[in-house]
Amino acid sequence: MIIEAVYDKLFAGGDVMSIFYEARLETWNEIKGLTDDQLNKKPSADEWSIREVLDHLKLIDAAAQTAFKDRVKDAPLKEIEEKPLEMAEDRTNKRKAPSHFEPDQSYMSGSQMKQELDVVREQLTSIIASLKEDDFNRVLPHPVFQELTVKQFIDFIGHHEKRHLSQIKEIKEKI
Repeated sequence: MIIEAVYDKLFAGGDVMSIFYEARLETWNEIKGLTDDQLNKKPSADEWSIREVLDHLKLIDAAAQTAFKDRVKDAPLKEIEEKPLEMAEDRTNKRKAPSHFEPDQSYMSGSQMKQELDVVREQLTSIIASLKEDDFNRVLPHPVFQELTVKQFIDFIGHHEKRHLSQIKEIKEKI
């Protein structure tokens, strides 16, 4: 799998990609065995279904893909402080997703959703694999942390997914 190959090539012995990679494995393990109806069932009218959470994760990966592909080469190369990225996992601080990250609300099979997520993640991982070593220290704007290095951004994606993994667990208990 390309994600494992990138992890081994770029980050063997390090933890830059580990949360990015591990969070997705945990997500797949958490939803394994759920029916299409369970994936698409909303606990209430104002809550997302598990499938909608997955679609949101797909949109995040697609946005990161665009940012890494289009903006990294021109992004400044500088040192910035470490950010408390793990705070992204805290679900006590609820946030409404910006409209461009709100999920599609149509019914979709689990296999179709998994395929779409896998394709976008593979594309994102390929872009990450194409980056040069210095690119991981380039700084991009971020809506919550103001600015993140590419390394921090990749880590943030994993922490963000873990936040939604907790949400998936909450939804499973409700449905």
